[in-house]
Amino acid sequence: MSENYLRISIPVELKQYQKLDNTIDDNTITADFGVKIVKDSNGDMQYAAYYSDSGDIIKKIFYKGSSVANIKHYRDNTLTYQECFNNGRLKRKITYDKSGKAKADIVYEYNSKNLIVAIRKNSDNNRYEVEYGYDELSRVDSRIIKYNSKICLQQMYRYDILDRVVEYRDRNQHIKVQKINPKNELLAYTITDRAGNDIIIINKYLCSDYIGTEIDLNGHKTTVKDKAYVDNVMLKHPFTSEDDLDLVFSNIINTPSELSGTKRDKETDISECIISNEVKEVKNLVINGQIIKPLSLDTD
Repeated sequence: MSENYLRISIPVELKQYQKLDNTIDDNTITADFGVKIVKDSNGDMQYAAYYSDSGDIIKKIFYKGSSVANIKHYRDNTLTYQECFNNGRLKRKITYDKSGKAKADIVYEYNSKNLIVAIRKNSDNNRYEVEYGYDELSRVDSRIIKYNSKICLQQMYRYDILDRVVEYRDRNQHIKVQKINPKNELLAYTITDRAGNDIIIINKYLCSDYIGTEIDLNGHKTTVKDKAYVDNVMLKHPFTSEDDLDLVFSNIINTPSELSGTKRDKETDISECIISNEVKEVKNLVINGQIIKPLSLDTD
């Protein structure tokens, strides 16, 4: 027969040799560095509360057995968001406004390999979703983007043996990387839009310094100096988090929804809707007859 003591079983026959400190509260232990541990009547840890130097609550971590079940985050002693876990996986995140009302609810879905296959966010009576597919090496090779349960974009990715994105495709464009230097800098790639325009991008360096970009549109060339061509956002490695969902919808809203034929005032003019480097502020975007409202990135 044994008795539970601080999660360690002490045989009853040894209890007479145990030293007791009657000054310790079995249910609450406060550390000098701003952490308070709260236990239940059985000695099981309920949560650990973390405080700032000024005494403000920062977060509370709740436990179920040895696993984290819930984390609540605070600012100015007010709950800002909480994360819910299951078997060590983040399953849900809820953010709150200053009055304590839930303003966004994010749900994560996983496959049998513990890879995130979907993120669904409800905010302002709208539903934003990204569904992920994976290749045989567990790299994201597809994203399906939905707004209020309707598909608004599908993206496909392909990688090289060094885990770099070397091909991207959606309904508007097809990008293929032609050359990357040993420093993983993008030297050359092609873009083909759905109207059949072919764009060749060649980034030039001299002694490792970027000196300019040659752009060929349907056989007509020009040269610019803009490092944005070296850092094509569509060739970024996709990742699976709430930040990815927000970034995806930000890119959609700041991109023209319909690509018209390439218009040029001069032979060297480049189609603005294909390779514009300016971010356009668009309040609403219409896709398939549906108005997509900008998704707030503020989670405080």
